[in-house]
Amino acid sequence: MSWILLGVFVALLLLDVPVVYCMVLASLAALVYAGVDPIMVGLEMSRAMSSFLPFLAVPFFILAGDLMNQGGLSRKITDFAQALVGHRRGGLAMVTTLSAQLFGAVSGASSATCAGIGRVMIPAMEANGYPRPFSAALAACSGTTGALIPPSVVLLIYGVIANVSIEKLFLAGMVPGILIGLGLMIVSWRYAKRHRLPLAKKLGFGAIVQSARAAIFAIMLMVIIFGGILGGIFTATEAAAIAVVYALLVSLVIYRQIGLRDLPRIFVNSGKTTATLSFLICAASLFAWVLSYGDVPRTLSQGLVSGCDQLILSLFGDVDPATFALLRRILVLIVINISLLLVGMFVDAGPALLIVVPVLAPIGQAIGVDPVHFGALIVSNLVIGLVTPPVGTTLFVASSVGDVKIAEMVPYVLRFLLVMIVVQLLITYIPIFTTWPHLILQK
Repeated sequence: MSWILLGVFVALLLLDVPVVYCMVLASLAALVYAGVDPIMVGLEMSRAMSSFLPFLAVPFFILAGDLMNQGGLSRKITDFAQALVGHRRGGLAMVTTLSAQLFGAVSGASSATCAGIGRVMIPAMEANGYPRPFSAALAACSGTTGALIPPSVVLLIYGVIANVSIEKLFLAGMVPGILIGLGLMIVSWRYAKRHRLPLAKKLGFGAIVQSARAAIFAIMLMVIIFGGILGGIFTATEAAAIAVVYALLVSLVIYRQIGLRDLPRIFVNSGKTTATLSFLICAASLFAWVLSYGDVPRTLSQGLVSGCDQLILSLFGDVDPATFALLRRILVLIVINISLLLVGMFVDAGPALLIVVPVLAPIGQAIGVDPVHFGALIVSNLVIGLVTPPVGTTLFVASSVGDVKIAEMVPYVLRFLLVMIVVQLLITYIPIFTTWPHLILQK
């Protein structure tokens, strides 16, 4: 049964069938082969929506992001970031990254962040001496922070699939997103210094205050979301609902970039995105159930752990139990990281989560990794795939927005990828980077 499931899935994937249909059709083929009533397909897919409350945050955050995107948020955030750091060496590049992080804290999606910031910053950077491929590559890599800094749709999906606290995952994604942003800024600063790119004029205190005043309502949305969750005032789902109401009022009454006639279009677009995610999660639930029915996760988990155990014994001989457990964890996480990097090169982060979480979650439990930490390192690893060919979604968005060929962007992307991989290793082997926020909340 397991071979039928995986064989049909891989075959359909190679035929370029969408991942969601690969999972459904492979599951159906495996169940028919095993003599299980095919009605289980519908039952298991519908059962995925039984955990309705955590998933309820998804459509709310999507709608809040769409409202703020259409409400002129990207320009105001960019102006504020420009006033803060635009005058420094590599300032415009830093503005691109900082704007992406602020924008990602509202949109929750890397593609939307890249598109919103890239349209403004790529032409501006080119006008100030930056090569257009460099600017597009930076916009793409900076946009990935939108998939880590809460509210993150990808972290939401992981939380629903793996049944992990979404609030804790949100907090766990903050530090990786910030570290990636700082790394990208350092690379940009070194590039600007080496090529002696011109400095922008430093703005006065009055201009900084004016730009902050213009962006204050967008910034307050982040404060409401983070402060509410950190302070235990409301859950992630309640924060999402509040974000929608707030974004609606700001976009309609204060920014006035959208009108009542625009709302049906925005609601429909958000509904389509939510429906797509719902179907993906239902298909993933079915696929995970069939994997479990075929005993695949346990078999892979035992195989990987026992293989690492044998390698440790052959290299180090007899060691004390504590050292043995540490070496096992290090080796298993190396294998997982390499595997995820390969998966991310060919499958987008959202669909990849649906495939790998049912398999990897038992492995994380077997080696004693904190489930929140494990979720953060999986998501951050797959985020790297968003800017790696051949299927780098954010890379394609930046290419389209910047009107640059991907081949021209790759040399610059590789510089930024090195930083992202270093951050990945840090958060993999130093759990405190992802676990400290929810440990503080527990106290």
